[in-house]
Amino acid sequence: MSEPAKNPGQQPESYQPKKPEMMKALEEAQGQTPQPKSLAENLLHDVPQSPSGDFEGIAYFPKFLKVASDYLGDELDYTYAIVASGGAFRLAWDTAKWNCGSGAINHTYADAETSFRNGITALGREFKMLWREGNDLGHPGNGTKEDFKAFIKEQIDRGYPVISIGPVGPPEAGLITGYRDGGDTLLGWSDFQGWAWKKFDDEGRFIIDTWWEGEGGNRIHAVMSLGKITGPRMGEWEIIRNAIAALEGSRDGTFAKGLAAYDAWKKALLCAERKDIKGKIEGNDMGDWMLLVAHGEPLNTLADGRKNAQRYFMCLAQEHPEQPIYAEIAGAFGTLIKILLKKVYGAMRSKAKHGYECGEKQKKAIAQLKTRQEIADYIDEMKDADEKALALMKKLLVELEGTS
Repeated sequence: MSEPAKNPGQQPESYQPKKPEMMKALEEAQGQTPQPKSLAENLLHDVPQSPSGDFEGIAYFPKFLKVASDYLGDELDYTYAIVASGGAFRLAWDTAKWNCGSGAINHTYADAETSFRNGITALGREFKMLWREGNDLGHPGNGTKEDFKAFIKEQIDRGYPVISIGPVGPPEAGLITGYRDGGDTLLGWSDFQGWAWKKFDDEGRFIIDTWWEGEGGNRIHAVMSLGKITGPRMGEWEIIRNAIAALEGSRDGTFAKGLAAYDAWKKALLCAERKDIKGKIEGNDMGDWMLLVAHGEPLNTLADGRKNAQRYFMCLAQEHPEQPIYAEIAGAFGTLIKILLKKVYGAMRSKAKHGYECGEKQKKAIAQLKTRQEIADYIDEMKDADEKALALMKKLLVELEGTS
């Protein structure tokens, strides 16, 4: 058995918070400062809609986690955010319908809360999450509207943005940065606000006062906090353990997750009418578009997730050349990305680099049975690459645990 690259409780220096002592001092000072009570409105003006610079990430929760953490002075790398949450290793397919939301990060594990908890506690922060009854993610509820209002106001008044599921667009992560009317009206950012909402402030934030009751499908499902920093960031041992759990997957209701998702995805493509599709599928007039978008969910999941998984393990390999398994794991994920970008995207007539194209060319391509049969073979190849990465991570974990 070779020597481990790191002690299990440590993490790569590249992903260490840049100002941990400064942040602790800042948060200790915040805790000693009396906070205003019963404010009617409050707004965190300087929270941006997107990370600064040349940002390529497309997963909503890691993106807004980075925005919030950066705003709080604890700079966060998107790669670390999506890897630590487990989202870099996710894959899910709904066996019951053409689901256009199967790529959501809440489908990483059986419990919809796990990825959110992983992502925030990975930063060494306290974590709390409220869910409404009847939320679209199927998680048990634990909060009323008044609970949500109190939670949001408390966080904003302390200077902390609130990551939410909703309230604008589908049940994906957004960021609440302010409130009015004692919390009855919320302001913030969502990647869906351009088409899903209609009311904004002068700086572009959405303004919504029907966030609980719902309007046109826009409603809040959950909120979570980035609490105080109470410990170090999550180390590689725990990240690898969580990655294994995500890739091993399971059958969760109608969803096949992890490696099982490949077979379910392939079966769905091959069984889709078993012929060329001309407009309708399963009696749905929008069936060809539904098939295209549903097929695009795992493509986006893999393109963004496995690319960042490869980056994370390449970082470890460069820091610890004495441990070759890191480079082998990165290589397995790199092989998957090559199959995806060159073969699958090629079959779909897509030239995108940072996300799956979903246009008329792609719709015509996926409508052809020959194309779907070709992609089915590539799905098997991508599964093989993930299986190799999984086996290598299990091997590495044994070595790390053997020296703990």
